[in-house]
Amino acid sequence: MTLRTFVSALGVILALLLTAVAVPAAWVDQNIVKEEGFVRIAGGLGNDPDFQSRLAAAAVGTFESSVDLPGPIQSLAADALRNAATGMQSWSDYPAAWEETVRNSHRLNFGAAPQTEEAATTTALVLDIGPLVRLIRDHFAEATRIRLDVPAESLVSLGEPSHRQLVERVAAFAPLWWLAAAGALLASLRALAAARRRSLVLVFLGLGGLALAALWTAGSDLAGGIVGNLASANGVAELFKQEFLTTARTGFGQWTLIAAVVSGVVLVVGIIGSVVSGRQGSRSARS
Repeated sequence: MTLRTFVSALGVILALLLTAVAVPAAWVDQNIVKEEGFVRIAGGLGNDPDFQSRLAAAAVGTFESSVDLPGPIQSLAADALRNAATGMQSWSDYPAAWEETVRNSHRLNFGAAPQTEEAATTTALVLDIGPLVRLIRDHFAEATRIRLDVPAESLVSLGEPSHRQLVERVAAFAPLWWLAAAGALLASLRALAAARRRSLVLVFLGLGGLALAALWTAGSDLAGGIVGNLASANGVAELFKQEFLTTARTGFGQWTLIAAVVSGVVLVVGIIGSVVSGRQGSRSARS
């Protein structure tokens, strides 16, 4: 093996290893660490009927426990709260309240917002259903003409302290994906520059990319299974976790598919280049 071949092979291996890290880290950064990506994924959970029902019950329970209703209106309040528990998701202002819930929760869990005393004392992941509690308060005020004060935040625990520690590590390292991506690009270019037959480098990069796509698919299924088996604090947390995992797998699967298609194109280009260069070499030998 010549030095050029060794350098080229080393570049291909390094490029694939760095790509194996860069793509999942980039997806996590764009879709979980960054607020807008998290809202895109978690926002759809508000349309799940089972999750809506559990969430509405939790919001109603929080509202009831945070206010002191006068005796004469308790029966009227009971009817209004039953309507909220069963029909809150049909209210026109529910989608905006749910989006605010998701945004507030992301900021609390990823440290993008100043924490209140209640949030600072918890060491677990939380879902802030305060916007939904305020939504119930507003509709309750419309029905009873009584406006009550409710807490600014109403936190529902989503897991154990170890889960929050994992999120903090992810939030620290995922944004560095571009370093791995830049390294993969430089390694690929170095492999191409050192190779005697650049088409073979493209073939190996394409094959490696297809292998990585399969590895990412298997890895996402494995990670989803591990996270899915983690203990949840309550029914709302369990539904949130399962639905979020399903949506996240689908989203990452789209990235994996794109990576597989790009790798396939690189492989085909490399094969075509190898065939063309082989024919040219044969003609040169004959002449």
